[in-house]
Amino acid sequence: MPMHDYLSSSALRAAFGQSQRPLGQWPTPLESIEHPGLGRVLVKRDDLAGFGGDGRSGVKARKLEGLLEHMQAKGLNVLRMPLGNITNLGPALVAEAGKRGIAVHLDLVDDPPLRAESRRAVHSGYADIARLYGPSYVTAALRLGGRLVRDRLARTRSICVPPSPAHPSAIIGMARGYLEMVRHAKAQFGTLPSAVYLASASGTSVAGLALGEALGRAAGDPPVRIVAVQVVPEPLRLWLPVLFTWTLRYLRPARIPFPKCEVVAWPGNTTYGRFSAAHEAICARVEDSFGLTIDPVYGAKSWDVMERMTIDHGGRPPLFWHCGFTPTWRALAEELRL
Repeated sequence: MPMHDYLSSSALRAAFGQSQRPLGQWPTPLESIEHPGLGRVLVKRDDLAGFGGDGRSGVKARKLEGLLEHMQAKGLNVLRMPLGNITNLGPALVAEAGKRGIAVHLDLVDDPPLRAESRRAVHSGYADIARLYGPSYVTAALRLGGRLVRDRLARTRSICVPPSPAHPSAIIGMARGYLEMVRHAKAQFGTLPSAVYLASASGTSVAGLALGEALGRAAGDPPVRIVAVQVVPEPLRLWLPVLFTWTLRYLRPARIPFPKCEVVAWPGNTTYGRFSAAHEAICARVEDSFGLTIDPVYGAKSWDVMERMTIDHGGRPPLFWHCGFTPTWRALAEELRL
């Protein structure tokens, strides 16, 4: 069944149709490079979306589109969310939410731990709507839960979401990006990638890719392996099924196959926000060889797994999802280097 026929049901069309208020410059380019070991490699350039710090937060734009649309549809006007220290999201999130009449309250978690002056620099520009706390996301979640209860008692129309943001509407926003990639891969290269590699902290982005891949399989496309490169110590293998189940329930009555995702958790990659000299060397090599600017916090780790993971690509190219870039990493390198 062609993809456009599968997506013609009202439930799926409403969920995966084009955003009415896009945050990024869509579609982002799908490029091809020649890798000395892998041959042709496709690169999805979400780093060129023009959103966030230095205009480089592509996947964040896709996820926030979905979440903010959901909030407006439900009449929710307060967003509460934790935010860590490796971010270029805060100012853009606050500005875009404000345009839609949504107030943002951020719980700033000291992860990875930074000196006080470094934290102030990272989070400058939104101190009036943020609170600085310690390094525990569990404690942050408990605080958010308490505020959600108080909001309900006060009849405040709020939503509390885990970092990233982790919510079905954000996952759907990312799935739109996968479907965008599918259209371009078929039109430009006549084939889909064999595997897609993406660094993952909260799991929201790869859950969206996996959801899009499930839609593709249901429409008759060949399977594509979604490879989540874990960059946090928490076990994504346990969290991703929760995200999948939550999203499929959110999408009822649409009938979608259960998404599939592979998690690669190499020890050198799973201390969140930290990186090694080897990761920095990958960044330099990728820029020199292919003109792609990636960071050692996310991009270098997924690039490394793509190069070293043994997968039979069956004549189809792998795809590196360039999710964006963390422009502050060089200024913080002394504190973040392993």
